[in-house]
Amino acid sequence: MSKFSKEHLMKFLITNAGGNALRKAGNVVSQEMISAAKYYMGVPDGKYFELKDFDKSVVEANKAYVTLNTIMGGSTSEVDRFNEGKKQIPELLTPLGVKKMIHLFTHLYCFASGSKEVVTSQTVRACRQSEVSEGESVIEALTSTTKLTIDEIMNLGYGNKNGLAICCYKFHYGSVALDMEKLGKDYLKPEEREVLILMGNELYTRVKGYDERYLGKDGCPALVYEVDVYSPKFNVTEKQPDLENVVYDSKIISEVKEFYEKLNESDNFPEIPGCYFQWKDFF
Repeated sequence: MSKFSKEHLMKFLITNAGGNALRKAGNVVSQEMISAAKYYMGVPDGKYFELKDFDKSVVEANKAYVTLNTIMGGSTSEVDRFNEGKKQIPELLTPLGVKKMIHLFTHLYCFASGSKEVVTSQTVRACRQSEVSEGESVIEALTSTTKLTIDEIMNLGYGNKNGLAICCYKFHYGSVALDMEKLGKDYLKPEEREVLILMGNELYTRVKGYDERYLGKDGCPALVYEVDVYSPKFNVTEKQPDLENVVYDSKIISEVKEFYEKLNESDNFPEIPGCYFQWKDFF
């Protein structure tokens, strides 16, 4: 594992979509970055995924983050969302769609890394206990947290998960997070006061115990954690061409799309194609 540095980021961005976005924007957030952030938040503006390239279900999706988070999540993310009845968007899974999804995360990382400020507010997240690792870990999937209180997020329905966990985050210097309120008028969900914690951040998590005041979808009390967020670490073992040969392979993408269609249509959890976990890991 190696510590995140400006040199790492710039080397990555030069060969990816985010580099072009930064060069166009200078110190100003580009419209493409804003559109990427809005798409992830569930308020698409029709500029990131466009009708000329994608199905209407993709362009107007207000819950595309279900699929985005499933792909970026751990090994149980598919089963967890299937059991909770969360619908996927298989139409995202085309060769161009995969590239756009990767570029979306790149844009979010550019946006967050470009800020010199540390998030000073403590943020909260309601999630599944299976998604939380006590002790030291590195965040894999982008995590949406909020500056609302625990009571407020429960009232908004964020506790609708089996095996509910409530995480309270504290940010330290160098951590990479995106305070959505900094989008100003372009932030269309001000009532949610979201802060996105980007992939690669190092976490230190402590369990505080169960809180009977907050119940998950299964009626069981939430397990509460305190989480310190530190600057990112990365572990890259594969070369870029090897990654791309798998991630952008049209045959593999077709199999993954069929799997996601079955996640929506099947009464029982479908068989996972043999190529899936390597594809997901390389993504």
